Amino acid sequence: REVQADGVVIATGAAARTLPGSEGLAGVHTLRTLDDARALRDELSRGGRLVVIGGGFIGAEVASTAYALGLDVTVVEAAPTPLAGALGETMGAIVSALHTDHGVRLECGVGVKGLSGEARVDAVLLEDGRGIPADIVVVGVGARPNVEWLEASGIALDNGVKCGADGRTSLAGVVAVGDCANWYDPRAGFHRRVEHWTGARERPDAAIAALLAGGAVEPGVPRPPYFWSDQYGVKIQFAGHAAGADSVTIEAGAADDRDVLAVYRRAGDPVAVLGMNQPRLFTRWRKQLAATAS
Repeated sequence: REVQADGVVIATGAAARTLPGSEGLAGVHTLRTLDDARALRDELSRGGRLVVIGGGFIGAEVASTAYALGLDVTVVEAAPTPLAGALGETMGAIVSALHTDHGVRLECGVGVKGLSGEARVDAVLLEDGRGIPADIVVVGVGARPNVEWLEASGIALDNGVKCGADGRTSLAGVVAVGDCANWYDPRAGFHRRVEHWTGARERPDAAIAALLAGGAVEPGVPRPPYFWSDQYGVKIQFAGHAAGADSVTIEAGAADDRDVLAVYRRAGDPVAVLGMNQPRLFTRWRKQLAATAS
């Protein structure tokens, strides 16, 4: 069928990346949908040995939850430091130390070769030849935008639907929002997909304004991306762009206490802020970043 429209919003989201060779192997999970969460909850309630592949925020939150339920937990991260992409190496190491603080094992700087098991997983095989016994495996290695259906459409694709700073695509009358949209961020100077729900909530305002105005309105600067994560009883909050910083300083609290307010700067100007159990001070800095961006 064909549906006529004067404007189109592409909001097809993203899907969890999977580990090749894990299809049909019981005990292996990704976490993206409500059904995924329910299936994982049922498995974790039985206890056992959990291996989390990927030390990002999804993996860290699963590890924290599993630890609280009494499971034996190992996190495997290919990068030398978990969360380095999101937080930078220095603060990524401080936040990731929450795992070792609670007896969760961290295996960093080593990739995963595959999984072993007949009908059900029994181990995670590492590229250095070791194997980690596992009753449950959670694969948290990122998401891929759901844009395969657009490959022959003529719309520009690049790690999702490529958009301007207001969500407009290469086709007139078409905007994209959410996890499938790769927006241009004028503050950062490059395109980026923001996979946190705050971005999916805030950016449609700009996209719909651009759609209704037909491109006649100059796009504003998006608010700095924001996300939070609860791990091992610690609230972690972050806003801005760590990748653009040339320095990071702890302005309040102490790293050893996991009670920190850290500010990232580029050429002396703040570009990002990280809080660990510092909600009031973090909120003040986040507002300052948003005002600077505006």
